[in-house]
Amino acid sequence: MFRDQVKKIKFKSGKGGNGRVSFYAGKKPSGGIGGDGGNVYVEGAINIYDLGFINNETTFKAEDGIPGGVNNLKGANGKDLVLKLPLITKIYDERGNLLQVVDKIGEKKLLLSGGKGGLGNYFFRTKGLQHLNTAQVGTDGEDIEVNIKLELYSDIILIGFPNAGKSSILNAISNATSKVASYTFTTLNPQLGRLDGITVMDLPGLIEGTSDGKGLGMAFVKHTKAARLIAHLISLEGEDIKSQYEQIHQELGKIDSFLFSKPEVIILTKSDLVKPEEVKVKLNSLKKLNKPVFVCSVYDYDSLQELKVFLKESLSQLLPVSE
Repeated sequence: MFRDQVKKIKFKSGKGGNGRVSFYAGKKPSGGIGGDGGNVYVEGAINIYDLGFINNETTFKAEDGIPGGVNNLKGANGKDLVLKLPLITKIYDERGNLLQVVDKIGEKKLLLSGGKGGLGNYFFRTKGLQHLNTAQVGTDGEDIEVNIKLELYSDIILIGFPNAGKSSILNAISNATSKVASYTFTTLNPQLGRLDGITVMDLPGLIEGTSDGKGLGMAFVKHTKAARLIAHLISLEGEDIKSQYEQIHQELGKIDSFLFSKPEVIILTKSDLVKPEEVKVKLNSLKKLNKPVFVCSVYDYDSLQELKVFLKESLSQLLPVSE
């Protein structure tokens, strides 16, 4: 099941290892310092698209530091915990304060620092006889309970009526493995894939009346905020593809003005089911829209390769997203 929010997730960094009390030949202090506790980091990851792998009330903990050793040997540091999360994940404390935003692949961000290792009695060897049996206890790690929310990142969003071929196209041009079938609402959750470093999302459930709660409603609109380009898919099987375009386009305006204003290209799918002369007629019907249009079929390898280039070039022509 797709999850874009989990609550009461506990994180705990590692406790510092205790300092050691030991002596060379029973006389000279030789106890080493304890190792530091592990830190807790969050990191943006590729090919993770929801929070379903996290259970409510899960605790993520870094390793504790190892106590100091004899002969002034330092204890090993505890292993850091690095939790990989999808983009864009926001982490809040119990009061709703934003603690961290995971918005870049491969970038580690510190969430909690580990405790410090305690000093061994070797450190106190010059402090006098009364300190020969002195060593410090390692400091505790930090702990926190958080709520995690996901707003999916994508460069390109595929929209269109159910059965416009969005899932098939996504599977054909990326590493996605979305479910494909001949009935309405095969895709019940956002599906994402990677195309040469570009993230593409199939936005499910968009139909006329979505803004009024029809179909799957507006549950996934929040996952469109970061997208840079809309690819509007229309099946060439339809009698009036211009009307189909206008229905969905108008629905976008009702759903979200920001989404409505994004740059848009049109992809006409299932060209294998329509005669070439009919394709030309339908292309002409879209001329007044003044939008880039591409024709393809999932059964035409060459058209799919050209579609990849078309999408990448369309994206490259846009201004980069401001930081």
